[in-house]
Amino acid sequence: MRTIIIGDIHGCDQALRRMLEKTGPGEEDRLILLGDLFDRGPESWEVFQTVRALDEQMGERFVLLKGNHEDYLMQEKLTLTQKMIWDRVGRRATEKSFRRHGARMEDARPFLKEKCRLYWRGEKAQAVHAGVQVEPIEENDEYTLVHDHDIVRRNAYQGRFTVVGHIAIDFPTWFRGDGETTEWIQPGEWFPLPETGILCIDTGCGKGGKLTGMVIEGDRYLLEFV
Repeated sequence: MRTIIIGDIHGCDQALRRMLEKTGPGEEDRLILLGDLFDRGPESWEVFQTVRALDEQMGERFVLLKGNHEDYLMQEKLTLTQKMIWDRVGRRATEKSFRRHGARMEDARPFLKEKCRLYWRGEKAQAVHAGVQVEPIEENDEYTLVHDHDIVRRNAYQGRFTVVGHIAIDFPTWFRGDGETTEWIQPGEWFPLPETGILCIDTGCGKGGKLTGMVIEGDRYLLEFV
């Protein structure tokens, strides 16, 4: 079984479909989406249809993690500050996308509430949307896992190898956890799977950047761009 992890999609359904074609999830593979499905890009409604189809096809092999953009949409009432932040990071693009298809973005809320998880933990890796700072992973609070923008950049986590999205960077980057060492990871090459540290694969899809996918097979991994 391979594990395929796809970074923040942000309303880019064509990029998502190209990534699925490139990584080719098979009948025994697991697929993990790191969250932030919507906002910014023009195809949030289309992304929602693709994600629902994946859930139906893959069942328990499909994992959807909760991102901060899902958190905004899932809440029935937001504070004024939350509304202002959400407006600034692309809410209106999602409204327009759903409206073009005679729908409302709130139509996605029941599915997200049912399917979104705070973290995934496998044998050799784990994944969250934003960050992690203590072990075991379930001991982290929800703000850390879903919203924290600084924890990865502090580069202080030396625990179990974790894959995250959330902070848009130019190139997938591994953070060793010693406060200074980082490493850009080249796409298209197989590398040994780290035992510790954090790998961020949010490369700015929806903001003019690329969508990054990760394929884990045994003790090695490969990154793909579209």
